[in-house]
Amino acid sequence: MRRFNTGLLGLMLATSASISAPAFAASPVDGIWKIDTATAKLSTKPDVVTIKDGTYSCTSCTPPYTVAADGKPHPVADREYWDAASVAVIDASTVEVSRYRKGTLIGTSKVAVSADGNMLTYTSTSADNAIGKSTSSTSMSKRVGPAPAGSHATSGSWQAVNDGAQVAEEILTATISMKDDMVTMTLGTGEHYTAKLGGPQVPFVGDKAGAKVALTKSGTGFVETDYVGGKAIGTYTYLPVDATTMTFKATNLKAGTTDEFTLKKQ
Repeated sequence: MRRFNTGLLGLMLATSASISAPAFAASPVDGIWKIDTATAKLSTKPDVVTIKDGTYSCTSCTPPYTVAADGKPHPVADREYWDAASVAVIDASTVEVSRYRKGTLIGTSKVAVSADGNMLTYTSTSADNAIGKSTSSTSMSKRVGPAPAGSHATSGSWQAVNDGAQVAEEILTATISMKDDMVTMTLGTGEHYTAKLGGPQVPFVGDKAGAKVALTKSGTGFVETDYVGGKAIGTYTYLPVDATTMTFKATNLKAGTTDEFTLKKQ
């Protein structure tokens, strides 16, 4: 979706606040922040996919879905940011998965398995963001379950690993400021909001699913909960560690997964 994302990247409920800083002092969350990808602690929940007999199935997806692997878009229900997918088998070790919204292509991932069959490399490209800029990323997963007999080599159970990730600068960065109980967030891809800690939901301007956000204070940081269609879909926790470092946790409430990173002030 979005968010240093995502959303890699892209999904925590807060505890009570500690003593506030004096009004004249800058908030410890103020600044331009960037994910340090080397610090990633990724969810261990595996992705389980099968391409066999002309059909692609993702049984680990929330909810699971199946489409024909014929390179054509097919409807997929119950997704916030896309509504159709196409899967094309390029060769014996490579497939291409694309997603669409209202008939428009919004992102493509080339998925390639290593010669030994134990690693997947995802190379993804999308311009589905507020500034309309094409961004790309590369990530990897290791095999944790075999491919079913007779299936494509990219089939099986796969777990994300923190190796070889290359992510566009815009996806990794955000500018944050907090004054009294108001927080302003602007992502590197242009989506932005200003919201009150403990206040009502506000629009996440530029978000492609029309998301709204609500904030809760947590220590010297805050927790953002994202809503689409009135349902909470994810939370993001920002907790300052010192003047130049924050802990960032992203929880996907639908999938039940959490990823954790360190943010570095730029």
